[in-house]
Formats: sequence, C-alpha cells, structure tokens
Amino acid sequence: MLAPEGFSETDRPAPISAATRANRLLPREGFYERIRAVRPGGRIEYTFVMVTEGGAVMLFVGIDWSDLSLEFHARTAEGRVVAEGRVRPNAEGLGELFAKLEAHAPPSEIAVAIETTHGAWVQALLDRGYRVYPINPKCAENFRKSLSAAGDKSDRIDRKALALMLAALHQQLRPMQPDDPEMVALRIACQDRVRLVEERTGKINELLSLVKQYYPAFPGLFGEIDSDIALAFLEDFPTQKAMRALTFKRLQNWVKRHGYTRTSRLPEMEQHLKAAVLPVADHLQNAKAPLIQYLARSLRALQAEIARREQEISDRFNGMPEADWVRSLPGAGDALAPALLACLGRDPARFADVAAARAFLGTAPVTKASGKTQAVVFRRGCWKFGRRTLQLFAEQSRRYCTWAAKFYEKQRASNHGHHAALRALAHKWVKIILAMRRTGTPYDDDKYTHSCSQRLLNPRVAHA
Repeated sequence: MLAPEGFSETDRPAPISAATRANRLLPREGFYERIRAVRPGGRIEYTFVMVTEGGAVMLFVGIDWSDLSLEFHARTAEGRVVAEGRVRPNAEGLGELFAKLEAHAPPSEIAVAIETTHGAWVQALLDRGYRVYPINPKCAENFRKSLSAAGDKSDRIDRKALALMLAALHQQLRPMQPDDPEMVALRIACQDRVRLVEERTGKINELLSLVKQYYPAFPGLFGEIDSDIALAFLEDFPTQKAMRALTFKRLQNWVKRHGYTRTSRLPEMEQHLKAAVLPVADHLQNAKAPLIQYLARSLRALQAEIARREQEISDRFNGMPEADWVRSLPGAGDALAPALLACLGRDPARFADVAAARAFLGTAPVTKASGKTQAVVFRRGCWKFGRRTLQLFAEQSRRYCTWAAKFYEKQRASNHGHHAALRALAHKWVKIILAMRRTGTPYDDDKYTHSCSQRLLNPRVAHA
C-alpha cells in the first residue's frame, strides 16, 4: 500500500470505522481518505484519496487542447498514471475520452484541469459531471518550467504538468461554476457590444485619416463624420472631385431624398461647396475612393448592429429581477447597468470573497515583497472586460455621488494618476455592489455615508 507523494508511512490516517463514517456527512476537506478496493483475483488494495469540497477525487486529469486534438493525462492521488492519449474534440472523441476516464472513477470523482473556459467540449465535460478547473496559461507555463530546468515543452509534457498541478494545488483552485444561462447570455451580449464599439472606433479613425489626406474638402460639410447622412454622402460621392462637381440644386435634392432634417444649414453647406481647398491629384482620389466607400458602408452596418445589440441587452436586462437595484447605482445608465450585472453575475458562490472579486475584476493591485523590499504594482492578470466596466462606472459615479467625487480627489491629491484613482474608487464600489447583490436592496447614499461615519466613530466595527 503506497502513501501519496510527499507523505511518509507515519502520515497515513487511521482507518475510518463504519460508525464514524455513518455519523458524519462528508469527509474532512483537505485530508486524505483511505479507500479499500477488491481487485480482480480477490486482491485487496488500499488507495489514498484527497478529499475536496465536492467529495473524494479519484482521478486528476490534465487536458492540453488545440483545434485538432485533446491531449489528456490521468493519474490517481498517489501518482499512478492510469490513462493518457489523444482524442479529437468532437462527439466521437469525447465519447472515447469519457470511456477511458470512467473506467477508473465515476464522473463525480474526476477533476480536470484545462487552460480555457470556452468551447463545446468544455461544456460537454461540465454536462458529464466532471469538476473542471480552469488554469491560467501563465500559471500552467510557470508550473511546467518548475518541473524541468532544461525548459522542455511538448503537448505530452503540458498535459502531464496540468494533471500534476491540479493534484498538488486543487485545494487552492476553484472549479468552474457556470452561471445562470440568462446571465451568461447577457454577459455575451455586453461583451459583443464592446467589441463592435471598438471596431467602429477603429474604422472611424481610419476613415477620418483618409478624408484628411485625400478628401480635405469634406470635413465640415455635415456634423460628425460617423453620422448616417455623412456616411451616405461618402458612399455616393467618395472623391473630392465628385463633391466639387455638385451644384447647390443637386445637393438640395440629395439631402431631401435621404431625409436630412437640418435644412437651416443648407446655405452654410452651399458656401462650403464653393470654399477654396487644397487640391488632391485625381489618381490619388480615384485610388482611395473604393476604400472610403467600404469604410462608409462598414460603419453604417456596424452602427445598425450596435443598435440591435443594445436593444437586445435592454430587453434581457429589463426582464431580470436584479435590474431595479443595479439601476439605483449613481451613474449606472442604459449601457453600464447591464454590464455591471454581467460582471458580477447572479451566483453568490461566483467569488470566494470580496478580495477574490476585486482581484478577478482587476481593481486590486499586486503586492510584491521580498526581504525589506516591497512594491505595489498594476494588476495585469484579470478579466479585462470587468476592469473596463468598473472603471467606466467609477468615472460616472463621481459625477453623481458626493463621497465618490471626494474619494477621487483625495486619490489625485495623493499623487495618483487619473486611471489609478478610478481603479481605487472602483475597488470600493465592488464591495458595495456585492453587498447590494447579497441583500437585493437598492443603493442608498445616505445609508452608506451614515455607515461610514459609524465605522469611524467605532474602531472595533471598522476593523471587524
């Protein structure tokens, strides 16, 4: 009978009696439990199994994934390799993987380490009942490097390193806790909207740069370059030569066909057509005209898609029970309120505590200390969408909330930059919003300021 790696013979726990086993609900988390098994031929074998929050884990599995294959490595708690190989990330391949793993343990006693949280095959593992532990790729890489000074790397090494890391550190890791499907759909819609807005911003900047270089007569004819009427004009008249050939009568007819309502600007637009501008060579105008038309069409399509996505987000958010208390936050408008709820989620077990939430959402800095040296640095490893949302909310809250504005000014007076001050303010808001989620009560500024004054008057409460 072998003890787990790193344990001596004296570290083995005493056998657990039937009475003791019957009197307790679950084994003690963090301890090894001895399990008796009868092998073929009547041979009795004892196995030490690490007990976790969900029960005993018989198998620790590491999966190194790619678009073409899933490399897996499975080992027991005492370090015996029971299965390894490669399967395709499809239904047939997953069926083969399940059969190989479940020949040694039921799904509830299998823990799997992976370096992603997305994909149909990840959902299949969760649906099967496995405990799935997402590992940060940087952490997995550092753990792999600690196993070999030579720095060897391959898919086989990566899958083994993931299994070893999970076996050694699974008590410090948290398994995936899928949120409510309704909340997941809202989160995806909010993230997609951000990506569409960023794409629109990039195309606007590109179009503006082209217009300044090859179409200097256009800026000022309409308002913003990304307005629907301006983009429609660029589609129909993509060169400076075409614009300069317009007569006032043709311009009047064109804006009328496109439903332009600001007719009071027509005299100003007529003067703009006649104003002197820097000439641009015809061959340069003609060369850039297709790209200008493409960007104008793309921006109109993007803006229509963003409007549809915002309507979808609004419809989903309005139907959620949390909408009322999220809207009560100062500065949480139509775009930020759904995004804030998407960041925090509905599951109360999503974060172990406030500190874990702050680290995941990127508001907490990282402290590095060694000997007499200590430094506090910017946290790079976090959920970027969460940090972006909370920092935008912090910016808005200081415009509507007195204590938030004072806190921001205090941070700036302490030589913190604008973004660092906003992250510090968002750091405070995370705790407040989590408390609101726990109780389901709207934000009350008077109640919060009163509780702050009470903590200042009572040091014991402040340190509790």
